[in-house]
Amino acid sequence: MANTSVHVLNVGAGSSTVIQHPDRRVSMVDINDGTDQRSYETVASDKPLIDPLEWCSARGMTDIFRFILSHPDADHMAGLRRLLVTLPEFDVQNFWDLPHHRTRKQSDFTIEESYQDWAVYRALREDIAIDGVSWPTRLSPFRGETGQFWTDNSIDVLSPTPALVSSADVADTYNDASYVLKVRHGPTSSVLIASDVEEKAWNDMIAAGVNLRANVLVASHHGRKSGYSAEAMARISPEIVLVSTAKLPPEHDAVPQYRQHSDYVFSTRTAGSITIDMQDNGVLSLYDESGNELVTLSDRQ
Repeated sequence: MANTSVHVLNVGAGSSTVIQHPDRRVSMVDINDGTDQRSYETVASDKPLIDPLEWCSARGMTDIFRFILSHPDADHMAGLRRLLVTLPEFDVQNFWDLPHHRTRKQSDFTIEESYQDWAVYRALREDIAIDGVSWPTRLSPFRGETGQFWTDNSIDVLSPTPALVSSADVADTYNDASYVLKVRHGPTSSVLIASDVEEKAWNDMIAAGVNLRANVLVASHHGRKSGYSAEAMARISPEIVLVSTAKLPPEHDAVPQYRQHSDYVFSTRTAGSITIDMQDNGVLSLYDESGNELVTLSDRQ
């Protein structure tokens, strides 16, 4: 078996994570190319922001076996039009999408690029033809469901449930309907990608007895206090916490809370894009975007 590599890209205030599986399939969880945010993020990150599609293209990762949209917020889907329509070198085979009922109109967007991303997303969901475009297979797995599109690559769906999605539809707020995924490699290594879930979803997983334990947590809601749960953290018990974020105001920043649970808390804002490498022998290593080792876990049962 080859290694599993999880790349948490430095995309500022948004989110994009690229996973290279042992069978060489590529998964992408969310996208944020930053084109609608650069103007006010110029000093928000200590490292240059990454365009996920340029990053993937430079590494020959243009065949995306699965794209997972954690939830339908703009900072998780900025660049979707480029991925699915305007960059023909990219081929997305499967598209994970919540079975939600959110609707938006052009006047809801202050930035034209964001509306164009939404328009392509709506066309995909409604199977509206666009010349020259073949839509990927659309899937909507819920907690605990298994099948060839994710079991083969050791991805566990921890959330949402139909009830969480229905509740999000009523409120028209979708953080607590986000996909929460555990990516496993071998018997000892795992990464929990928490998307933007908040108290309601954390409590739902805890009440359902979901096994949250993971070695690495990609913190919910970009490291904001709204995504932090002390009870969930006690169950996750991560050795490492990663925060994908731009600069946060102190009143919203949960990094001090995360440091109560882990000696190793890293942010893409200061480390740049971060790679998690999980090996067959149980060794799990983190590297910054320059290839410098940040921490290694080994000799674990």
